[in-house]
Amino acid sequence: MTENKLQVAMVCHGNICRSPMAEAVTFSLLEKYGLSGKVSVESFGTHAYHVGEDADKRAKAALSRHGWPAFVHSARQLRARDMERLDVILCADKNNLTHVKQMSKRLSIPPQEVSLLRSYDPDAGEGSDVPDPYYHGQAAFDEVLEIIESACQYFVESLADIFRVA
Repeated sequence: MTENKLQVAMVCHGNICRSPMAEAVTFSLLEKYGLSGKVSVESFGTHAYHVGEDADKRAKAALSRHGWPAFVHSARQLRARDMERLDVILCADKNNLTHVKQMSKRLSIPPQEVSLLRSYDPDAGEGSDVPDPYYHGQAAFDEVLEIIESACQYFVESLADIFRVA
């Protein structure tokens, strides 16, 4: 834990669709559960294709339609310095999970919790991905957001349980 906060990262491919949506949902849920002073959340991409760009407008539109607050975003690529300080890394899919684990091994950074975001959702099958909506229309973003909302809800509830016990 850095700064006396558990450091959580949401990771997808380019950091403009799934991971910023997961960051926005988790951030709001942390506030709702009174955990924002104990847990911080941010998002990254495993690749640098969109570094510096805002979240995809379809992702922002889906968040808005579902009642999540607006947010400022600038896409970032996950780097060694980030991995050194992060406690939990939740990946959107198996490809990103593999990439993060390989990066951790290559850099000799001890593995923190690195897992799939949907591993927290008991209704998702084992090894379930958050599908990438990038090459699809607005409806795909809404569907993906619903998947993210469920997984993030279970994740934050698990944190609430941990901090309640501690």
